[in-house]
Amino acid sequence: MPPLSLSSMTRPKSILLATDLNDLNFLLPVAVEQAKVTGSMLWLLHVIPPTAYVSTTSGEYPTGLKEKAFREAEATLAGVALQLKEQKVPCAYEVRRWYAAEQVKEFIRERGIERLLVGTASRGKLGKLLLGSVAEELIRSVEIPVCTVGPNYKPLPQNSPRRVIFATSLRHHPEQSLHFAVDLAARWLAELTVMHVTEQDRYDEGLEAGARSKIEELLRGATEMHMTPHVRIRGGEPAEEILSACTALNPQWLVMSAVPASAVASNFRSGVAYRVIAQAPCPTFTLRSGPRTRRNGTYREFSTMQTSSSYPG
Repeated sequence: MPPLSLSSMTRPKSILLATDLNDLNFLLPVAVEQAKVTGSMLWLLHVIPPTAYVSTTSGEYPTGLKEKAFREAEATLAGVALQLKEQKVPCAYEVRRWYAAEQVKEFIRERGIERLLVGTASRGKLGKLLLGSVAEELIRSVEIPVCTVGPNYKPLPQNSPRRVIFATSLRHHPEQSLHFAVDLAARWLAELTVMHVTEQDRYDEGLEAGARSKIEELLRGATEMHMTPHVRIRGGEPAEEILSACTALNPQWLVMSAVPASAVASNFRSGVAYRVIAQAPCPTFTLRSGPRTRRNGTYREFSTMQTSSSYPG
């Protein structure tokens, strides 16, 4: 799949909602809102994992029960798709078998999907064991924006001020994620806050000044910006500070960069990105981060990088 342009990321032609069916109630309104705003085709995908076909008491389920599970999943998605079409939202669905992350990535490649929406926890007994690690693997491996919705998500009142938070570590070149956040805020007529958190034991006034200077430099390069963003520098534990900012500001969206990782490493679920998306009170966009900066490099190193309009692979 070729690299996505900025316009494809912020105005996708296709959005994939990957669901375990138990999370449809809280994922679907988010997906429908995005599809309506962007004019996107909405795909619904459910993957039946191998464990769904195994009984803890009697071993493998009979073929008839396997097909029954498949038909029931199709019927559920067909009903949802019909309702959305009545609301003038273009929609299609598919049910697949095997491992969820593998099937979601294959579906993205086959259909040319430009945005993925997935839950970070399920309300279902089986899904609750599986979906967190699926979300973690996907945000670190797919090359399209991933919007995650966690169990702490609560829709804001319609008259709430529109806000977007972009959280950056400045350890990886953040230009692509920043441009996405700027364009997202512009499309939604939202206030933008750019946030950087430095570990408490490294925090000092000089480091804060350097981070602020670098962020302001990056913002000047965001040519599509027609707003004056707020810059928020904090010292502390990154995940805690980002979640605290979300609680204080009540943003519609949080945007973060995700560092690429193997499927095995992803399943440990210990990184800042996963800890934030698992607890965030708002939908969170994650994009694959740019190249890593030099070890012990200064913020000024970023100025040597050229801003690109294509998504980093």
